[in-house]
Amino acid sequence: MGALADNDPPVSQGLYLVQCGKCRRGVLVEGDFVVLPFGRDENDYAYQLSTLWPKAHFTLSHLIPGALQRAYEEARTCYSAGAYTAAAAMVRRTLEGVCADQGVTAKVLMRALQELRDAGKIEGRLFDWAQALRVLGNQGAHFTGQDVDREDAADALALCEALLDYIYVLTIRYDEFVQRRKPSP
Repeated sequence: MGALADNDPPVSQGLYLVQCGKCRRGVLVEGDFVVLPFGRDENDYAYQLSTLWPKAHFTLSHLIPGALQRAYEEARTCYSAGAYTAAAAMVRRTLEGVCADQGVTAKVLMRALQELRDAGKIEGRLFDWAQALRVLGNQGAHFTGQDVDREDAADALALCEALLDYIYVLTIRYDEFVQRRKPSP
């Protein structure tokens, strides 16, 4: 995509029927799509949208500590504003918060994630995901000359949410399930 021509409106306002990336259902939104003239391709745009239907508000589980919810929500806000590099940096900050909340003593995030793995809090693929998020977060937090693109930022949010759910929600639900299934004495 090159520079915008004089007759190309940089902003498209209106109603849009879009598909939720998570549940794949239709969502009616209103707002503005702003084409970024400095973007690398025709998919580079920012948007400010309001959901009209269905009326739903995304929230993380109440089992996830409030400080981590706020950090993650800030990452989502950055993403929604088209600030994908900032979103990646906030995902990294959320990972740092998870490590601190879980009592990890290592100060360097790479080692902190290894400590989480060694303590059995995350395993295999989740550890690999967390390391990939750390690297992407470094790209977002440090001036490397590389911006984080929309697709990578979306994946970072999804993987971070999965990590939060695994540590704070699924672990508790599994433990409760096991307790219910124990034979009575």
